[in-house]
Amino acid sequence: MSAGAIIFSRMDSNRLPGKALIDISGRSLLGRVIDKSRQINGVDRIIVATSTNIEDNEIASFASNEGVDIYRGDSDNVAARALDTCDFYGLKNFARICGDRPFFDADLISSIINIHNNSEVDVVTTLFPRTYPPGLTGEVISTEALRRAVSKMNTSEDKEHITSFFYKNPFDFSIKNIDTPKDLDFSDINLCVDNDQDLLQAKWIASKIDNLKTSNVALDTLVLLAKEWLKLSKN
Repeated sequence: MSAGAIIFSRMDSNRLPGKALIDISGRSLLGRVIDKSRQINGVDRIIVATSTNIEDNEIASFASNEGVDIYRGDSDNVAARALDTCDFYGLKNFARICGDRPFFDADLISSIINIHNNSEVDVVTTLFPRTYPPGLTGEVISTEALRRAVSKMNTSEDKEHITSFFYKNPFDFSIKNIDTPKDLDFSDINLCVDNDQDLLQAKWIASKIDNLKTSNVALDTLVLLAKEWLKLSKN
């Protein structure tokens, strides 16, 4: 049994059509998420989990060219797709990586994986309660805990968001939450790419990071860039 980083990605998006492969300063959104995933320590596989829908053939082809693993499953029940991915690749646990987060902190995910591997908990997270802003959250879930959860999920929200069921039923699972770093101000920051304004922000931040010539920008630097963008966007 091994640990994996599962990237959940689909082409359909009502607010930003085709966003998975949209260009962000010379590299696609999914490409940037894969790049960040390669910086995670403690995972044996990087897997792009997409749907069997024909429009997601492009994602499967891109992932194959990137040299990462692929799993294609249910388009609507993402939690079941996650479980099927874990079973197919023999994963003991996995980091949930959303395909719209090009700036997630690989060091944070590495730390969460290490905590999960050395504890007796089902989930290690930054979302119970939220301690990191959108786009920087981290979750590592055990496959067996997900199996128990999937068997009880009956709402479309839980099936889509995978982990919401855990947070709604905290007495049925063991959950460890990660505290907010004391020296960072996350207020007003949202680093997900979900609409045109998010895309403008992502392109600006990505160009600044690329100019730094580093493969893994420090979290405090990323926060400063996000704050700088907020000021510019208000002018």
